[in-house]
Amino acid sequence: MVELNTLSSFFDGFIVKEGNYLDNFYFDLHFHTRASDGDVSEEFLQEFLRDKDYLISVTDHNSIEGNIKLRKKGLRVVPGLELGCEDGFEILVYFKNEEDMIKFYRAEVEPYKNRYRMAKTTRSVHEYIKILRENYEVHISIPHISGYAQKNYLKNKEYIHEILQEVDAIEIYNHGLTYKKNLRAQILRKKYNLYGTFGSDGHCEREIKSYWRYLNRDDRGLTKTIDKIYKIKTVTDIGKKHFLHLFKR
Repeated sequence: MVELNTLSSFFDGFIVKEGNYLDNFYFDLHFHTRASDGDVSEEFLQEFLRDKDYLISVTDHNSIEGNIKLRKKGLRVVPGLELGCEDGFEILVYFKNEEDMIKFYRAEVEPYKNRYRMAKTTRSVHEYIKILRENYEVHISIPHISGYAQKNYLKNKEYIHEILQEVDAIEIYNHGLTYKKNLRAQILRKKYNLYGTFGSDGHCEREIKSYWRYLNRDDRGLTKTIDKIYKIKTVTDIGKKHFLHLFKR
């Protein structure tokens, strides 16, 4: 369940809304383009969002190229990225303006990228949060806190409860996770009195469309089943892209 009322006012200036009420809307604060491990093009998004109310942020792994390209296409995009740390822990970082995002990326991310792992840097999450808090106006959210394998931070990051006291939000709906895993995130958000973020975590056009159908209560029947089957292929393709990145290095 996407609880829009949990969203911080930090994002108010980025919402594109035509009328008094949301209609045919798309709120996605977590998806990936070809700048990291996704296959979502700027051209597709420009056409897809043409007739919609929306709030979006491109959050590529340790990359801001896709985010900047969309803004150049004329779309209102929250400056942001999915910041990977030395042990694989990730945070979604949103900035108030593009200038701050670029400054942070060039000074604090680009020189510290892990040569072999697309989603990692050589710095800790504690170090990054300190830098962000002291120098930038940001909104920090923990994605897929109860995800799969290494992305299940509740299970494999013993310091997770420390981080929960340092961030602004938890991703309370991730379209790639199960109902139970998202429910766990929603319970934690309330426990720690945090804001919520939500997104498709989409890596391809079909996942973007599937999430839109979910938001607008149009995900049912055969289409919903096909979306779930297609997800298996997408996960495989993402794995291949990460492996090729490692192999090229």
